[in-house]
Amino acid sequence: MNIHKIFYLFLIFFLFWGCSAQYRVNSEKYTPYQGEVNQHARLIMAFPDKIFKAITSADELEKICPGGTLVSFETPPPYGPGTIVKTRIEHIFKLGWESRVEEVVQGKKIRLKFISGFFNGGVELWEFESRGLYTMTTHTIIVEPHGIIKKLAWNLKVRRKHNKMVEIFLDNLKSQVEASL
Repeated sequence: MNIHKIFYLFLIFFLFWGCSAQYRVNSEKYTPYQGEVNQHARLIMAFPDKIFKAITSADELEKICPGGTLVSFETPPPYGPGTIVKTRIEHIFKLGWESRVEEVVQGKKIRLKFISGFFNGGVELWEFESRGLYTMTTHTIIVEPHGIIKKLAWNLKVRRKHNKMVEIFLDNLKSQVEASL
């Protein structure tokens, strides 16, 4: 077998399998959406409304985002359906996208649709489940990168970077919200 065949087999393997599967989930809950379900969660000692406020406030969000991550609301307050959220990652490589808030259930759920950029066509969900004095805060994206270049980028680099950034975000969210009690 020559080196080209080995390379293409390796490429196909990583293209369809991915390099990290730690945060992938299978759930009937997400069947209305197309793509890979990537999910992260934290149990935070705070009520859902406090966490919801931190995520939907531009000032609070700025304190929570990992370094090099810029998030802005391109639509004037209040945060709600139709709000355009612009995100830019400025790390080793630059990545940006816009999302539109599609659904808000105060203190329970936020659903956004990616309307441009790498994740275009995908969905982002924030869910808040009260558990006594705690809230299970779950961040889910459902994405299906289109084209071989985007699939390769997702499988070889972007998924891992996304996982790391969301984990840092959730750690910061937990620290920020719990410290303000």
